[in-house]
Amino acid sequence: MAFLLGGIRHHEIKKNKTIFARIHQDESVITHHYIQCVDHVLHYVSSPQLASQPEMKSSVVFVHGTPGSWVSFSRYFENEEVTNHFSIHAIDRPGWGESGYDKGHFPYSLSEQSRLIGPMLEAIWKANKQQKILLVGHSFGGSLVPKLAVDYPQYVKGIIVLAGDLDPELSEARWFNKLMARLPNICFPKRWVNSNEEVLAIRPSLTHLQTEFSQISMPISVLQGRQDGLVRPDNAVKAPDIFSSAEVDVIMLDGASHIINLTHVFDVKEAIANMAKKA
Repeated sequence: MAFLLGGIRHHEIKKNKTIFARIHQDESVITHHYIQCVDHVLHYVSSPQLASQPEMKSSVVFVHGTPGSWVSFSRYFENEEVTNHFSIHAIDRPGWGESGYDKGHFPYSLSEQSRLIGPMLEAIWKANKQQKILLVGHSFGGSLVPKLAVDYPQYVKGIIVLAGDLDPELSEARWFNKLMARLPNICFPKRWVNSNEEVLAIRPSLTHLQTEFSQISMPISVLQGRQDGLVRPDNAVKAPDIFSSAEVDVIMLDGASHIINLTHVFDVKEAIANMAKKA
């Protein structure tokens, strides 16, 4: 089974790179947006609004994990089942892809990331005639989207978590993350160091956010692979207790590993469609 899952992951990652190479400069598929802040730039991409589809469609905003960028959601921009019904957007989180961050230390925590992402959500909300957004986050992004919903309820109407850490006790960093933190940063590429720091910051971040999460009232869906080797699957099982004020759907995916945003596109599309009906 491990060999099979490894082969699937390799195939889907390679496929995603091919899709990105095909679409990243194709203005008929995506448009690039840049927001100038005081001392940094934020970047996100969107599906274009076609003249043949003048009505405004509900917006879906994808939030990537660590390390990563908007590229991890490339295939959704070519998927007509998604783009025909939704205006889709994928952000580069602060410090990743083409997005920068405030001068000083890298924004490792969920709260710091949320604070900096606000201008992108506002821009997307305004561009779609102030219709509220469906947030879809994978991995670290899955841990982050509930915090974005807490901080920006004026922009957000529903949350979908894909393989995200939610429970502090289950979000303990793995042994290799702790080992890497003990070694000199010079031993690793900067993106590895930043990614590892984000992973190490998840548990303390979630510890401080449990009360806020318990007060979220908008609908939430959690998709989790049972064979995930990075995020412990019981995070999804505990989601209804964590989001105690919300209607929570938990979908456990048999035979799925961590990158369900790539390997289980059908299930992600179904979750988005179902969320749009209730949010």
